[in-house]
Amino acid sequence: MLKQLTENVASSLVTLIAISCVMLGMAGFSNLVVSDNADIMPIMTPLLSLTTLITGVAIVSYQLQQWLITRLLGLILIVLGVYAAGWLTLQISLWLPTTSMVVGLVLLASSNRALSAQICRWSGLLLLLFATGLFVSLWLRGYTTSWATNPIAVTAAMVIILLVGGAFLLLPKALEQPTKRNFSGILVAATIVIATVVIWGILSNEHIDNIKSRGALNLQKSSEAISSRLDIQNKALVRLVSRWNHVAEDSWEQLIEVDTTTYLNDFELIQAMMLYQQQEFDNPLLTKATAPAELLIADIDSIKTWRQQQFKQQGAVVVEDSLATNEPRFILVFPINNPHYPARQLLVVLNLKKLLSVSKISYLDYFDTYLKLSDDYFLPINSQAFAPLSKHELAKKHFFQLSTSLPVFGEQPMTFHAVLNEPGIFWQNAAINQAVLLVGLLLAALFLATFDINRRLNRERKKLFTVAQFDSVTQLIRRDVLEQRMTEYLQKSPHLSCCVLFIDLDGFKAINDNLGLRIGNKLLHSVARRLQQNQQDNLQIARFSGDEFIVFAPDTDLQKGRELAKTFLRQIREKFDFYELDLYLTASIGLSVSKFHSTDAELLIQNADVAMSHAKRSGGNTFEVFADKMAIQYEHELHLRNKLQKAIEQREFEVYYQPYVSARGQRIIGAEALVRWPQPDGSFISPAEFIPIAEQTGQIVPLSKLIMRAAIADLAKWQVGKNFTLSINLSVKQFQRENIIGTVSELAQEYQVPLQQLQFELTESVMVEDAQKVFRELAELRTIGCRVAIDDFGTGFSSLSYLSRLPIDTLKIDREFSQSIFTDPASPTICKAITDMAHGLNKMVIVEGIETPEQADFFMRQGCMGLQGFLFYKPMPFDEFDKTLAAETTQHE
Repeated sequence: MLKQLTENVASSLVTLIAISCVMLGMAGFSNLVVSDNADIMPIMTPLLSLTTLITGVAIVSYQLQQWLITRLLGLILIVLGVYAAGWLTLQISLWLPTTSMVVGLVLLASSNRALSAQICRWSGLLLLLFATGLFVSLWLRGYTTSWATNPIAVTAAMVIILLVGGAFLLLPKALEQPTKRNFSGILVAATIVIATVVIWGILSNEHIDNIKSRGALNLQKSSEAISSRLDIQNKALVRLVSRWNHVAEDSWEQLIEVDTTTYLNDFELIQAMMLYQQQEFDNPLLTKATAPAELLIADIDSIKTWRQQQFKQQGAVVVEDSLATNEPRFILVFPINNPHYPARQLLVVLNLKKLLSVSKISYLDYFDTYLKLSDDYFLPINSQAFAPLSKHELAKKHFFQLSTSLPVFGEQPMTFHAVLNEPGIFWQNAAINQAVLLVGLLLAALFLATFDINRRLNRERKKLFTVAQFDSVTQLIRRDVLEQRMTEYLQKSPHLSCCVLFIDLDGFKAINDNLGLRIGNKLLHSVARRLQQNQQDNLQIARFSGDEFIVFAPDTDLQKGRELAKTFLRQIREKFDFYELDLYLTASIGLSVSKFHSTDAELLIQNADVAMSHAKRSGGNTFEVFADKMAIQYEHELHLRNKLQKAIEQREFEVYYQPYVSARGQRIIGAEALVRWPQPDGSFISPAEFIPIAEQTGQIVPLSKLIMRAAIADLAKWQVGKNFTLSINLSVKQFQRENIIGTVSELAQEYQVPLQQLQFELTESVMVEDAQKVFRELAELRTIGCRVAIDDFGTGFSSLSYLSRLPIDTLKIDREFSQSIFTDPASPTICKAITDMAHGLNKMVIVEGIETPEQADFFMRQGCMGLQGFLFYKPMPFDEFDKTLAAETTQHE
């Protein structure tokens, strides 16, 4: 079938491939012209863009049998390949020149002869095999060779080779069996290709922008850290000079002796301090140093001349002679103008290597950072082996470099350079973007195939009309056919009882995902056959959807319906044999009877579906009979879900705050933000009732964002100390559906709230629901300054292997343990184990549900940091909590 399909659409597919190559080439040139990233890392190099564009045009000319143009374009590709191999420094794999020459030779040999078709076909197969090998290398092994420094261009080149190989394989068939091209289908497919290439280009540039922003932030953080250290040192020395300028004559010598000794001991950057008098630059009045060699720096001729020029003013200079060593030095001079003595000069020698030893954030540690003194000296920042590089040496490290001028000492700008030290960070995103490109191109090809299929379907419409009444996988009647038959029966025999059984296979999705759709479909077919075994003559079975079936039993009462459900459960539980695989299934069945309910077919099926859902909640492998209370519960949940959405839109929710206190001083050290849903009559809907529904429907995301905004806004209004922490509950779905880091940062900036005062709580479900993604987000939360806590610890998954890697600060022991601490013999042991483990992992512990002094005393003795419960405070609205904070502040003043 695939062979027949490709033969039918070969001409259109070749045209589509040519369009794809032209669009990719144009995208490469557009990027070179428009994008700011092109100078650092173009998504396609100029040569790759040119060869791709020429190849696309050549494929069209080959298809149109314009042999002269095709051969001329082939010759150009050969010249470009030779040029690339011999003279061009490439940011792309070495196989590009070879591929260009192979494509050029195929085009150069183009003609109507059979030999030309064979060359084209075999070359296409060779290119496809080569591309397949490259894809396997990228996706299975990780394509990170040192000579392929531009991952985005390399992955694009792999797709282009795949496209050209496919075109060469199809071209002979397109010329042998020319068919009328479907221009409307090609137009739609070309639109998809254009959109795909645009999306690919945007995603690639966004990734480059992300890496650039990290590099820029790396430079900024390095500049700020160095400037801060130097500023602290300078201010200390300025204070010292000021004191010397005003010291009395009788205290001068004693004071400078004490000060210089103290500064050498207290400031690790200072290596030596010397005091000179004017006209006596060779004989210092005072010398203090960590090592004798440090004093020799002042006697360097260039330094001596500079000191004389700077005698009456403050100055700074780097000792060039020291840069070749592993101990570079930086000199500061200050004028001393004490009225009791002649003018003097203080010279201070600083350790430049220690000054540049600033810590890096792991999130930004993809770059080596350098401080530029001149084209000959680029000083490494935070490097164990201090080895300055020249501009030429720096250029050899990696082509992805950033440079910017930032203030360091006062307002003096200095040039910083960031050089990528981990090229592998591009490969993962490049591979993902490549997948986007492949999927888009495949989707375009599928559109062409769809148009061809539609033409054939129209020819066979009459035949398919008959077949359409049966499910193709199970050969059972379709659900719409069954509904029509049920309606006809109920209208003719409204006085007779009938049953509807709604059957859903338990765990079928896991079989589909692991064994594939082919096995899954065969299994569905076998289930259908079993349902049809030993059935009543008038029993009708249909496939509802997916792994769901409907059984309609006319003239059947409730008792017979129960027996029928038991029979189906037993049949489905029996072993299935597939290709030496032993598979076992169970099912959940819902049963509804028309005698007690509406005679409408759709309602009978709906009732059976509701009953089936109850069977699922009971653990599966059972059946449930529909009862009115099920409908009431279903309607209640539906009503609550709709009401919840309206409440979110109208902001009906309120935030209450329950403080938690320090275990020893029992002062308020923080509070937890809790959502409350007030009603017009003054009552509240319990969070235990609406939170699960919000989690199930996804409404938890806007609800949590609403509560987060309100809580952060309230925090901005309170007069609290910097150690006060506001805990806000988060749902794992927030990490899956929105940029939680961006949301928190924006709200904190909007309300001018320190990020260090925010703590975010998650339940232990974080350790099983998309854990790796959530882990990364939590780590970033901590990186920007927030704290992270695990709520209700001990009642959920509690994986110690996950816990040891989980980026959290606090464990909150669930109230279930605090309430049973003196009633359940196991609880004290468990609580002690949790606190010991938390302390061993350097985590803080807060205990919830404290209601008696005895409970508080127990957990205080276990070393818990904080306590929370009705013994201290109940949840309270903003105004009441504000008064509580004010009262406690007054009490402890």
